[in-house]
Amino acid sequence: MPDLQLGNRVFHSSDGRPGFVIGKPEMAGWNRALVPVVVEGTTRTELWPLSRIVVRPDIDQCKKLGGEFKPPAGYPLNS
Repeated sequence: MPDLQLGNRVFHSSDGRPGFVIGKPEMAGWNRALVPVVVEGTTRTELWPLSRIVVRPDIDQCKKLGGEFKPPAGYPLNS
């Protein structure tokens, strides 16, 4: 189970779509959690299964999370 923080940059293990975490995992059953994620480059918000989320390396995270990613203007959660 990945250790997720608000604003973590992640990708979906099945299809490789990039995204970032915008909330806490929500239980969707006794053995399944869904995480609210915004798909990067779109305005689309989705609930991804926690088991399908892969956290990007530290260097790819935003500066506030210890990485070197400089988000574009208007990028949510960058202030």
